Amino acid sequence: MRLFESYNRRMEKFLNGPEWFQLTALERRPGAYRMPSLALFAWVAGFLWRSLTLQSVLLLLPAALVFLYSTISLNSPIRVTAIAMVMVMVIELLVGYIFRPKLKIERTVPERLRAGSDFTVDYRITNKRKRPAWDLELDAYMLRRGVRLTRTASVNAVAPGETVYASARGTAERRGVYHLFSPIADSLFPLAISKWSCSNKALKQTIHVYPAFTALNSLHLPTGSKFQKNGTSRVSKVGESADFYGCREFRDGDDPRHIYWRGSARSGQLIVKEFQNEYLSRIALVVDTFVPRKHHWYSLKISRYSRELEGGLSIAAAITDYLTRGEYVVDIFAAGDKVYHFQAGRHLACFDNILDILAEVQPNPDPAVNELSDAVMDEISGIGSALLVLLGWDEGRARMAERFREAGVNTKVMIINAPPEAPDHLLRLSTEDIESGNIHDL
Repeated sequence: MRLFESYNRRMEKFLNGPEWFQLTALERRPGAYRMPSLALFAWVAGFLWRSLTLQSVLLLLPAALVFLYSTISLNSPIRVTAIAMVMVMVIELLVGYIFRPKLKIERTVPERLRAGSDFTVDYRITNKRKRPAWDLELDAYMLRRGVRLTRTASVNAVAPGETVYASARGTAERRGVYHLFSPIADSLFPLAISKWSCSNKALKQTIHVYPAFTALNSLHLPTGSKFQKNGTSRVSKVGESADFYGCREFRDGDDPRHIYWRGSARSGQLIVKEFQNEYLSRIALVVDTFVPRKHHWYSLKISRYSRELEGGLSIAAAITDYLTRGEYVVDIFAAGDKVYHFQAGRHLACFDNILDILAEVQPNPDPAVNELSDAVMDEISGIGSALLVLLGWDEGRARMAERFREAGVNTKVMIINAPPEAPDHLLRLSTEDIESGNIHDL
C-alpha cells in the first residue's frame, strides 16, 4: 500500500512538470500534463532552460557543424577550431562546477496586489560556501502567466559567508491567485555559456491579485432594505453582545449577570449595566460568473479570461468597498460551480479578505446564477434588498431577476455590456468605462 502511494506521489510530481517551466495555463493543477510524453518534454525543456543560456544555444549549432565537418575532413585546419571550441566548453563546465553556488535565498513578495499594478520583489542572499559566488541572476524565469517580472535581480559577487540584498520589479497583469515557484539563483560564471543554479525549495509563496476598481462616490441602493434587529449578533461571531448603553439602579426582573458589582459597592445599592439592541442594515450582492464555452474546431473549452467577468468583479469590489465604509453588512453571493457566500462589514471579515476571495473566483461554463437554491433565495429574501451584477442578458438571467421580484426582494440590476434587447430600466455598464475608471456613481 505504501509503495503504491509513493508511486502515485512520484507520478503526480512527474505529470505536474518542473515548477519553473510550465506550458499550461495560469496556475499549476494536479496532473497538469495528462500525457506522460508531454510531461517528459516539459522536464527535458525545463532542464535545458535551467542549464543553458542564449549564448550557449547560439554556440552549439555552429560548434556541432564544425565538429561534424572535422570528423569528415581529418586533414582540414578547421579541426583545430573544433578542438578549441570543445576545450572552451569543457573548461566552462569545470570552472562553473567548482564555483557552483550554494546559497540561502530569502524572497519577499507582496501577498496582495491590485490588477495592473507594479510591485517589488526583495531578495536576501547568503553565501554558504567557502568560495565566492559570481554573476548571479535571480528568478530569470516566468513567474506565472499573469504575473510578470519586468526587471530581474542580479548580483555581481557574493563573498564567502557574505549576505547581500537585491530587488526585482514586476507587474500584475491579470486577476488571480498565483503560486510561485521556489526562488532560484543562477550563476553564469565564468563565460555565461552554462548555468549552475540552486534554489530554496522550502519557500512556497502565493500572490493574490484582486480586481482593479475605482472607489465610488455614491451608490443608490434599492428601496426596502430590512433593518436587522440584533444584526451584529446575527451575522457576527458567536459570543458578541449588544452595545453598552449605561448604568442604572437594579429593578425587579433584571438579569443578575448584568449587575455592576464595583459600582454597587461604591453606591451601597445594586447597580446594573444597561444594553441596547443594535440595528443595522444588510444588503445582498449577487455576482454572475457565467462565461459560455468557446467553440473551437479542435476543442471545447472555458475561456479563462473574460472582460465581462473582470468588469463584474471590479464593480463588486467597488460596491463592497463603499458599503463596508458605512454601517452596512454585505452578503456577497458569487454564483459559480458552487455558490460562494461570504459577508463583509462591521465585526466581520475585513475588506482585504474579501479581495482575496474575489481574486479566486473562476469563470463558470454553466449559468449557475439562474439556479440558486431555495435555501440561498430564502437567505436573500430575508435580507430584503439585493444588487445583482450580471455579465449579460438572456432568458435565464431574465428569469432570475423575476425570481428575485417574486420573492419580495427589492433588486437593482446592473448589466456589463448589455445587449440591445435588455430592458431599458436596467443599469448598463461597459467594460471600457470600468477599465478606464470612469464609473464613480452607481
